[in-house]
Order: sequence, then C-alpha cells, then structure tokens
Amino acid sequence: MPLIALEEHFAWDPASVGNPVATWLKSNDPLALERLYDRGPLRLEQMDAAGIDFQIMSLFDPGVQESVDVAAAVDLARRANDDLAETVRANPDRFGGFATLATQDPDAAADELERSVTDLGLVGALINGHCRGRYLDDPAYEGLFERAEALGAPIYLHPTTPHPAVMDAWFAPYVGQGLHLASWGFAAEAGTHVLRLIYSGLFDKFPRLRMIIGHLGEMLPFAAYRIDRYYGLGGTPENPLARLPSEYLLDNFYVTTSGNFCPPAFSCTLDVMGADRVMFSVDYPMDDNQDGATFLSSFPMDDGDRRKVSSENAVRLFGDRLPAYLNAEDQNAKT
Repeated sequence: MPLIALEEHFAWDPASVGNPVATWLKSNDPLALERLYDRGPLRLEQMDAAGIDFQIMSLFDPGVQESVDVAAAVDLARRANDDLAETVRANPDRFGGFATLATQDPDAAADELERSVTDLGLVGALINGHCRGRYLDDPAYEGLFERAEALGAPIYLHPTTPHPAVMDAWFAPYVGQGLHLASWGFAAEAGTHVLRLIYSGLFDKFPRLRMIIGHLGEMLPFAAYRIDRYYGLGGTPENPLARLPSEYLLDNFYVTTSGNFCPPAFSCTLDVMGADRVMFSVDYPMDDNQDGATFLSSFPMDDGDRRKVSSENAVRLFGDRLPAYLNAEDQNAKT
C-alpha cells in the first residue's frame, strides 16, 4: 500500500535565517540540519529507506509569521511558495507542498492561499499557530477560512511557541528544560488554539472547512469527553455552538501521527477519532522516517484501517492534488 507523509518540514533561507532550532542543530546535530535544508537526494534517500512514497513538505516553524514587517512577510511567503512549487514540479511523483502564509495580513494570506493552490499546485496551507499573539479565531481571518472552504484546501494548524503571556506565566522557570516546546508546550498551545476555533463558532459558519492537526491530536482525543461534559460551565455562552465541541473535532479535523509513535496514545486517537480521520506523518527531520514507518506497520490494527491511515484518507482529503498513482483504488483496479 502507498505511504504518504504530510507533516514534513524544510528550512529555506532567508525565512529560516536565525531559526533557534536550526541554530541548535548546527552545533549539535549537523546531519539533521543538512536533512532540514535538503529537498533532493538526501530527503529521497531517507524516504526510500523507510518505504515512504510521497511527502508533503512545509516551511519550518515559524515560517514567515514572526516578522514585524508585514509587507516583507507577505513578499517572503510568496517567494517561499514559488520556491517550494519549483521543488514539487521537479519531482511531482514524490513531493507535494503546503503553502506558507503571512497571517500578519489576513486578506493577503487568503489571496496567497488561492494563488498557491490554483496557480502553483500546492495542496493547502500550513499555519504555525498564533501570529505575534493573534489567534485564528480573530474575525479578521474569516475571509481566509471562507476561501479555504471554497477551494477545498485543507489547513494544517501546526504548533508554535506559546503566547508570550503564557510563556511568562507557565513556562519561564523551565525554558532550560524545554517545557514550552514539543514535550508539553506545543501540544497545550495547539490544542487550545483548536478549541478557540471551535468555541468561536467557526465551523458553524464554514461547515465544509477541513483542518489537520498533528501529534495524535494535540491531546484533544484524550480530553474530548470532559470538553463536551463541561462546555458552557462558565455560564451561558453568548453565541452557543450548534453541536458539542467534539462533534466539530470529528467532522472538521483530521489528525496525524507526526512525532508521536506511542501505541497507547495511537489507540486512544483511533478509538475517539475513528480510522477515517487519522493520517500518517513523521515530523521529519525532527523525527525519523524509519521509526514512523515501523510504528505504523507494526501496530496491531485491521489491514483496512492501516490502508486508510497510510494513504487512503490523504487521497480522499486532497483528491486530485496528489499524484494518481497514490490512489489505492486505482492500484487495485490494475491488479
């Protein structure tokens, strides 16, 4: 069965100049840094070794979203997407791409999403969480989400460093241990961001909008029962949701395995989300392709569900934006 990975990162200068993770890798893991910047032979070699057929790439966090110069960020996003599209065109059977968006300017971000999908052939967009403290439930972003729904272009909501006020209140004493990063802070930040989008009523306005979150759902599948049970506990919501919060999670979101190869957590995610809503990812090069592929192939699950997670759900979500050979039904018809 084909294997599609879709939270896989690359660095690109000038957007990645001074990136703190890339800077750390330069001194501590030069091979990982080389993998992060490579979009050619080394990346393909790593994919082939793990049996990964197709990889959807995205610009490494925070992308262009931290720039205080809005016009420069918009220009840089456009250039980054043009550059990524060249990589995809050079190897369309192996690589796809998520657009990067300068969410400093919501209207420009909506236009760039449309250009990236319709003109450049990218599959959707990846947004690195809040933008200098502004979250995507801000009404200014409704036009972006309306455009994404109309285009049928999924948006991957990727974690970023928590809001500065949260950093001060929660994480400041433990930055040296990395509590604010992938061990805990990223999931707490991204999971809360998802709930803000749900509680804002975004998916009542745009019910066909599709979003993706990584790391087995940023802890939300584990918490879904209590989220529903205590929704509205603070008083009568000013604009109550039409359904329970978890129903939007199940209907409007897909989750990936990126960087969370833990069998009990995967089992919980499958039980809560259902196999139709889970997709394979590695989080390359921070995590290892072979580790991710071995995890999926060895997990005790029905072969039909394994096919869904491996590729069928991604093919259904992205449609003809992926190469035709990845469609398992097409492959079965040929055999």
